[in-house]
Amino acid sequence: MTEKLDLQPNEPLSVKVERHRAVYLAAVNGEGGADMDQGANARMEIIRHAPSDQDERDQKLLYVSGYLIACKGRLNPEEMELLLSGSISLSGH
Repeated sequence: MTEKLDLQPNEPLSVKVERHRAVYLAAVNGEGGADMDQGANARMEIIRHAPSDQDERDQKLLYVSGYLIACKGRLNPEEMELLLSGSISLSGH
């Protein structure tokens, strides 16, 4: 992986989740020319998302864990580190 892994808060988490869901389902169903690389890129946007508050942090973790359970997938070490670093960065948590 050559891209720099930084947290990215530029769009709302809900937009990133919807994009990932749509691309992933299209790739799985062979629709619209979507492929699993696009799904992985959309998932990475969620992992790189910097939560703005505790609720958004929880939503992010819940979505990623649900996705991993549903697809029987796993995160690579860099993704796990980034996911966890963004999840504990809120003050007091």
